[in-house]
Amino acid sequence: MKRILVFCDYYRPSLKAGGGMWTIANLVDRLCDRYEFHIVTRNYDSPGDTRPYTSVRTGEWNDLGNAKVFYAAADDLTAANCARLAVSVDPHVVFLNSVFSTPVVKFLIARRRRMIPNIGVVLAPCGELSSGALQSKSLKKRTFLAIARATGLYSGVIWKASTDLESKEIKSVFGDYLEPIVAPDLTPLTILPEFEIGQKPAKSAGAARFVFLSRIVPKKNLAFALRIFREIKAGDVLFEIVGPIEDAAYWHECEELINELPSNVKVNLVGGVDYNTGLQKLVESHFFILPTLNENFGYVFIESLAAGTPILISDQTVWGSVSENEVGWVSGLGEDQKWIDSINECIEMNDADFVEMAARARKFAVTWLADTEYENATARAIEAAIERNSVL
Repeated sequence: MKRILVFCDYYRPSLKAGGGMWTIANLVDRLCDRYEFHIVTRNYDSPGDTRPYTSVRTGEWNDLGNAKVFYAAADDLTAANCARLAVSVDPHVVFLNSVFSTPVVKFLIARRRRMIPNIGVVLAPCGELSSGALQSKSLKKRTFLAIARATGLYSGVIWKASTDLESKEIKSVFGDYLEPIVAPDLTPLTILPEFEIGQKPAKSAGAARFVFLSRIVPKKNLAFALRIFREIKAGDVLFEIVGPIEDAAYWHECEELINELPSNVKVNLVGGVDYNTGLQKLVESHFFILPTLNENFGYVFIESLAAGTPILISDQTVWGSVSENEVGWVSGLGEDQKWIDSINECIEMNDADFVEMAARARKFAVTWLADTEYENATARAIEAAIERNSVL
């Protein structure tokens, strides 16, 4: 079986790392019957939780599910160590899950210095090259990218874009001559396989439960949602905020907005939760809301739909089809009144109409998860890298 070596910031048993971690977890779960996976990652959970894991061995290969995983301490993520690991695994291809992460950059430096044999490389930017993503820490990122282009750090990699839009973003940063392979991010094989519509809460006209499930950072745009709820003057509304607070200053802004909400809108701050608890929160809610500034894929959207929870999202995602399939609402971030109208529509929806919409959402998700073309597209990118060694 052909071997794939992955470098990524975080991997299982992480509970807080978000979509980037699930990109690799789903890659392994879906393609483990085709490839043997070795993963090099950090030995802690996330930027907000840097305590070393106690359930795995740091500095050694661990058997974890369908992969062998090497958990590296921060000081051990050097170009020399990445080269040593690559030589020991002797992979047919290397898969890099990020443009900026330390494990990825250290491997690329080793590659550029010819510290490892010629190996095909697939690089998935995971939305990091979008204009919205580059606005965060923009000077630092743009300086790094300028140096990377000048030194040829990414020369010869096969770029994997999740969407046609991301393909254009890659070209805008690294050159129009590139031909990224477009392959959507992989979802889990199943989400909530035992789910039944009867698990959804009853829905009365004039009342609704909304949930925000994401990291509390500016990109996810919780403050925008709170400003919209400030305009909801009628109906019995519960808004649950689920996710870790990763930006204290931004959360302070959100707290001020919570204090300005009308009395009919109640907020419950849940905080960070594990994956299964997050799914249960989606099941317990009527509607999910995330007015994100930008989302490369957004696993939480398909998770919400799988939980029978229609979604209210911005037009800065790849999930525009939820509107035409009547399983959600899509609005621009400059269309406040449209957001208000959509939320009021949710509040006024009766139980029969809600059950019908929830069933459509579940069916949409099950159909999406069953489509094997997405994993075949990723496999094509991997095979292309195996067949064409990097040009250094």
